[in-house]
Amino acid sequence: MASKQVLREVYLAKRLTLTEEEYGRRNELILNKVLALIAEVNPLIIHFFLPIKSKREIDLTSVIDQFPSSKFVIPKTESNGELKHFIFNSETKMLQNKWGIMEPQEGIEVDPKDIDLVIVPLIIADKLGHRIGYGKGYYDRFLAKIEALKVGVSLQPLLDKIDYSEATDVELDKVITPYEQRIIS
Repeated sequence: MASKQVLREVYLAKRLTLTEEEYGRRNELILNKVLALIAEVNPLIIHFFLPIKSKREIDLTSVIDQFPSSKFVIPKTESNGELKHFIFNSETKMLQNKWGIMEPQEGIEVDPKDIDLVIVPLIIADKLGHRIGYGKGYYDRFLAKIEALKVGVSLQPLLDKIDYSEATDVELDKVITPYEQRIIS
């Protein structure tokens, strides 16, 4: 069995070796599934992430134009290990943080309890809703405080099981990959 760190490194390396065409194809498949999910759930406030382009994360920014009646919020990392959440629109002032993530610098803050749907970035996930991210715990702390639908998106197929769950890990309700869409029960 591989540790979380080994799984993180292996699957991030796999993602980085995708050809541009394959990355684009997988991203488009996931984007279409996310669009269908939003149309089905009809959330008022959607938390999503801006991609770290150097890590070839999934780019969901085109979702915003498809749902003008929804509010989209993005996170900002705080030095205390928490995320703050701000409305994302054309007036949002952005700055790249130390990890290469574009974040809001100011704007309209949203209470996490008001969020209806969270699209969660990850490196790899399993069929039980466990995820491996970058290892800082920001999303686990955030997800533990909310009742929103928690949906992970991954360019890789799901693993059967990640054996390294910790008490602080928060399971996802659903995981979307280019290959499958799994509701965790």
